[in-house]
Amino acid sequence: YKGNVQSEWQSTAEGQSIMQHFYNAKSSGRKLFGILEQPVVHASVEEVRYKIVLLGKSGVGKTWTVARLAGVAGNIGGSCQTFETVGIRITDIYWPVKIRDKIILFKLTVWDPGSHSFKKYSHIALTCQDKADMQILFFSYNDASSLNDLVPLINKYVKKDDDNLPGLLIIGTRHLSKTEISKSEVQEFQIKNNVSIMSLPVVTSGSNELSKVSPILNAICEQLWYRDQQYIMSQNVNV
Repeated sequence: YKGNVQSEWQSTAEGQSIMQHFYNAKSSGRKLFGILEQPVVHASVEEVRYKIVLLGKSGVGKTWTVARLAGVAGNIGGSCQTFETVGIRITDIYWPVKIRDKIILFKLTVWDPGSHSFKKYSHIALTCQDKADMQILFFSYNDASSLNDLVPLINKYVKKDDDNLPGLLIIGTRHLSKTEISKSEVQEFQIKNNVSIMSLPVVTSGSNELSKVSPILNAICEQLWYRDQQYIMSQNVNV
């Protein structure tokens, strides 16, 4: 399904004219919209909404990654030190993409359950998994065990007998020049488990932060869009 989303559209003149509505004038980052807020875009721009659940062991960078994807990481101190999430943290991320010749506004509602709460309280796991459109699994390149910990998560939470499967993406955090997990180990894991892994480089100051997070956001949107189109086609065939 590669190619549906224009990969560098956000950096074009047209993309920047849309993206300007997503930035916070009082900071260098994007605006974090409240429950009753949303970006001001032209009425012709279609909005689609999805629920995304994050999974992975404690300390691999799930919450910090959400802050980066939401464009507000610089607003919370510029440090990658975060605390263990208690309960569930929900963040709305608005991201515009261009699919073929049409601009689509994706509203990604990200559910970030604390690892301890997720394991201890069954109702939290059930609430997170209910009607989820995508699961994003996390590991850290600085924690070799965190990659292997994903195998039981893939087997347990990724359904394989559902006609409308939740999307699946794996993100590797803290991707530095020296890591505990090698490139060959990542490639072997992808082949063995039939999954795709994307890497999020460490945060840097400056305007190039958008270029680091946009490939991941575009990949999320592309997979969700393709999933829906396939589902619609299958429903039409079955009618």
